[in-house]
Amino acid sequence: MKIDVVYTWVDGADSEWNRKRSVVAEKLGARVSSNANSDARFQHNDELKYSLRSVYQFAPWVNKIFIVTDNQVPSWLDISHPKITIIDHKSIFRDQSHLPTFSARAIEANLHHIEDLSEHFIYFNDDMFLGKSTKPTHFFTKNGTPYIFTARLWPKKREHHLDRSKLKGRQDNEHQHAIENSRILISKSLNKDIHDDFRHTVKPMLKSVLYELEEKYNVAFVQTSKHPFRENNAIIPYNLFGFYAIAKSIAKVKYLKTIHRRTKKLNILGRTVFRFNFTYVNMSLENVQLVLEKINIHRPSSFCLNQYSDTSPKVIEEMKLFMQAFFPNRSEYELK
Repeated sequence: MKIDVVYTWVDGADSEWNRKRSVVAEKLGARVSSNANSDARFQHNDELKYSLRSVYQFAPWVNKIFIVTDNQVPSWLDISHPKITIIDHKSIFRDQSHLPTFSARAIEANLHHIEDLSEHFIYFNDDMFLGKSTKPTHFFTKNGTPYIFTARLWPKKREHHLDRSKLKGRQDNEHQHAIENSRILISKSLNKDIHDDFRHTVKPMLKSVLYELEEKYNVAFVQTSKHPFRENNAIIPYNLFGFYAIAKSIAKVKYLKTIHRRTKKLNILGRTVFRFNFTYVNMSLENVQLVLEKINIHRPSSFCLNQYSDTSPKVIEEMKLFMQAFFPNRSEYELK
């Protein structure tokens, strides 16, 4: 079974890219929220370099690595490496009028169009890392069934996805709306309510199921793909994939523990708990340094360092030092 890795990446410091972003944002005006167009959403601190080091060190079994960008290439990346392929947005968007885009949701709605992408692939954001040695069976069963990484062993039943007034202060949160839009699509079309929440971590996916979803929910895919920035009426393609896969029993649910909860591998009524664990770091929290120290001590299987608009320059520098110390060895994917 071949397993590829797909990244989405942007260089938010690129002047030409920022010019395009400004032109589109000005044209849309009030339709673009400050959250959707925040500079922090597009800023990079070489996370991709260290994430690739983590893949090189802890997942050497990966087949190919595709990096999806808007005509950009990291200055340090060796694009001649046989495993590395840069994918421009133009090559995966079937409708070129949807470009340029500054929405991760729009890009994610087109990832399965990557030429030569394997049926089994793992989707990474550039701020997601592997922390110790992994095997393909951490992400897919031996038969190729993907794992869906959930935040709870037993999902909490919810009603608010049927009533947006119950989103508890999240009415202006495009991300939360996109999750619920995805959930509602599955609820209405398959007559099944999926209450799981998913971990913000690496995502095992099947290309054929994404094509199936694109055909079945084409209106939602087009609506999401054509938005240049995040909007409330989009979907999150991975969430739609996860909800659909659970509802159709074509994936296995894996409860992904944090490093604060250490349990042995269990199987309870089909819901699996593994030693493979996870940590999410909100880089705006006051105790960031303590969490980074815990990552150094416990070495989680995967972790995410998520920068926000209010992340301080001091914390960003701490994050850079942490990545350099955690992944000190260059990968073959870097220019010499």
